[in-house]
Amino acid sequence: MPPPRGMLRCQTQTIAIQLKYEWPIPQFEKGKGGYSSSQFFHEKDPSIKWFLRLINDGSNLKVYLEMSYPNKQLDYVRVNIGILDKKREKFLPQQHTLSRHAYAPLGVFDIANQMLVESECFVNGKLTFYFEMEYSILKDLALLSKSSTVADLHKKPFNNSGQLIAHLEELYETMKFSDFTINVRGRQFKAHKSILATRSQYFAAMFEHPTKENLTNQVEIEDVEPDVFQEILRYIYTGKVSESTMENMPAGILAVADKYLLEQLKSECETQIIHRMSAENCLELLLNTHEHHPAFYLRKYAVEFFRQFSGEVMATDEWEKAEQGHPELCLTILKELVKSLV
Repeated sequence: MPPPRGMLRCQTQTIAIQLKYEWPIPQFEKGKGGYSSSQFFHEKDPSIKWFLRLINDGSNLKVYLEMSYPNKQLDYVRVNIGILDKKREKFLPQQHTLSRHAYAPLGVFDIANQMLVESECFVNGKLTFYFEMEYSILKDLALLSKSSTVADLHKKPFNNSGQLIAHLEELYETMKFSDFTINVRGRQFKAHKSILATRSQYFAAMFEHPTKENLTNQVEIEDVEPDVFQEILRYIYTGKVSESTMENMPAGILAVADKYLLEQLKSECETQIIHRMSAENCLELLLNTHEHHPAFYLRKYAVEFFRQFSGEVMATDEWEKAEQGHPELCLTILKELVKSLV
């Protein structure tokens, strides 16, 4: 059946997303109150930033899934959520398949306070939720009114941010018309001065004066791993860092983000480290952060994680390598652990 007169049917595209998140609440109070998690998102869909909100009414604890971009329509949502106990095993998992064309906020977890108190899920006052979600989004609306479109064009500013990001991503991949070379431990990266200076005050200062780097159109960098710098450069151009990178080397990314004055990326790394601690991240913090490292103050979270899950950390290949290559570092870590128990 053709669309009604005055209506224009648009093409739609469905994008499938799989998202995982872990939410520790460090000082959970068992009485009435509320908590909100930090925002999280998937690299395929950075336009939607999700967060969890916990409400305790005194008799029941409920968790709601919300998005920072309200009223965005979802094609379907499947949620798996629960609490991690002392052994990091999933306690009271709850699964939901939410209705088609759902809107946030969405209730995803409900437990009686008495059951929670009797469980073994509190670890030194901390309660940790695990959260897994599958969903799809409709990229365009199915129907669009011609008349309302014309009116909206006069009322709202034209938004082509998605196209702009796509062009910047293409520019990052091709480096067409690049005018600057960055040599990182023998590996060369092409770039554009204008973009580097716009996104980073560090590079802006470099190009503002007749420095050697500005005159020769190249710079030597020896204190950063090439793989880490590649992710930093990707972020400078696209505003994105891959989820796997943030999971595997957030402390390394944070240090370089601090050096190049990328405050938003630095803040995101700090959030990732605190709220998504793992055996690998914990060990990276403990082994690679010194007193003057920008992530040094986050070591307390790593020490606490190591104290609770030392078996997992010491079972990693990185710990075995550290024992063999840097036994003094391992000894320092164990001393910090002993201090935290006193």
